[in-house]
Amino acid sequence: MSIAVQFQTVLVMSACGALMGMGYDTYHVFTGRSRLPAWLLFVFDVLFWLGSMGLVFFILVKVNDGIVRFPIFIGMLFGAWVYFVIGSKKYIQFLRAVIKFCKWLYRTILRVIDLLVIRPILFVYRLVFMLLAFLYAAVMTVFGFGWKLARFAASPFARWGRHLVKKMYRKSTGFWTNWKNWFHSKKKQE
Repeated sequence: MSIAVQFQTVLVMSACGALMGMGYDTYHVFTGRSRLPAWLLFVFDVLFWLGSMGLVFFILVKVNDGIVRFPIFIGMLFGAWVYFVIGSKKYIQFLRAVIKFCKWLYRTILRVIDLLVIRPILFVYRLVFMLLAFLYAAVMTVFGFGWKLARFAASPFARWGRHLVKKMYRKSTGFWTNWKNWFHSKKKQE
């Protein structure tokens, strides 16, 4: 392996060390905000480090065909050290500001959706419901008033109507009885 490839590998591994440091800070900011059990945090820690090692080895394969030498580790340690000395605190502040902004944006979007979509729909629903309830009450009031008026107007004729119905029933019963008797008597005569 030539000196240029070795120098390029050390530079890339320094960048990988800095990126691993950023990943570590990102991971700890997010896991610090969550209330996960200790055993689950341990599992996530192991997965983080396995994923980081896999990514570093993948980059190493792309840069120098996966040849591992001592300067590679020095480059990774140097990149991580530079990141933690120079940029870690600022990156964590930036990440927390981004998280705070995302939370604010999420709450704002929910408020806008509530104000522009949900509340108008609820308002229209309530308005239609109130209108239908009013119409139902008005129709029932008019119908009830009409019914009472019709009953009042028909009340003098109620006794007469009942008497008329009974009389018609008796006459129709007698008519059918007479008709039946006459029909049977004609059959017997033949």
